[in-house]
Amino acid sequence: MSPGTNSALSDYRMEKARESIKAARIMFSEQMLTFAMNRIYYAMFYAVQAALSKNGVSFSKHSQVKGYFNREFIKSGLLPMDMGRLYNKAFEYRQKFDYVDFAVAENDMVIEYLEKAEQFVTDIDAYLKS
Repeated sequence: MSPGTNSALSDYRMEKARESIKAARIMFSEQMLTFAMNRIYYAMFYAVQAALSKNGVSFSKHSQVKGYFNREFIKSGLLPMDMGRLYNKAFEYRQKFDYVDFAVAENDMVIEYLEKAEQFVTDIDAYLKS
C-alpha cells in the first residue's frame, strides 16, 4: 500500500467512524439500545482501523485488530491506556449484545459509551493528524 493509499483509506475509515456515531445517536433517540451499542463499537473499530491503515496494516478479524491496536498503540504509549480499556470493553459489549440472547443494553450505559466513543473517534482523528 502506498502512502497516498494509506491516507485515503484512513480518511475513508474515519468517515465511517463518524457515520457510525451518527447512527448510534439516531438509534439511541429511538431507544434501539442494543443496536446503538453495536454502532458505538463499530465507530471505535473503524477509527482503530484508520490508525492501523496509517501504518499500512490491515486484518480480517476483529480480535487481530484489537490485539495489534493494544500492542502497537496502547502498550507502546502512542495512545493513552484508557483508550485501550475503552475499546476492549466496547468489544466485549458488542459481543454480548450481538450474540447473547436476551442481553439488553441499559439507557445510562449506552449514553455513557456514546459520549466516550465520540471522544475516542476525536482522539484517533487528532492522532492521525499529528
